[in-house]
Amino acid sequence: MSGNDSTGDVTSRYEWPYAVEPFQCHRCGNCCRGDGYVDMSADDVLRAADLLGRTGERFIAEFCAVQPDGKVHLIHQGDALQSCVFLTADNLCRIHAAKPGQCGNFPMKWRPTDALEICAGLRHAAGLPPPTRRTISVRTG
Repeated sequence: MSGNDSTGDVTSRYEWPYAVEPFQCHRCGNCCRGDGYVDMSADDVLRAADLLGRTGERFIAEFCAVQPDGKVHLIHQGDALQSCVFLTADNLCRIHAAKPGQCGNFPMKWRPTDALEICAGLRHAAGLPPPTRRTISVRTG
C-alpha cells in the first residue's frame, strides 16, 4: 500500500533502519533490565508523576537519578539483573499508562545492538526460539 492512499496508511512515509513486523511484545521484561539508562524528558517526568499522584520533584527524588549534565533517568531496583524500578515481578510496567518515550519507542524507533539476543518478541518475529539471556548489555535512546 502507498503511504498516501485513501485508507490513511502512512507506513511508506517512514523509513526504519530495520524490519520489525510482525512484532508483538511477549512481556519477557528483558528490555526493562540491564545496564544503560531510560532517559526521562520533562514531559515523561510529569506524566509519570501525575499517574502516581506525585509532584515532578518528588517523582525524581524517589525514582530517578540526575546526571552531572542535568539529564534525568530512571533508577533500577538494585537487583542483579538491574531491573527498572517500575518493572513488576510478572514483567509488567507499573507506569505503563505514562511510560517514558524511550520505552514506548522500543523496538520501532530504537533498539540496542543486542536486542535480537534478548527480546522474545523480536526473536519470535524472526522465527527464533525464546531468548536465554535475561539482560540487555546497553540501553540508550
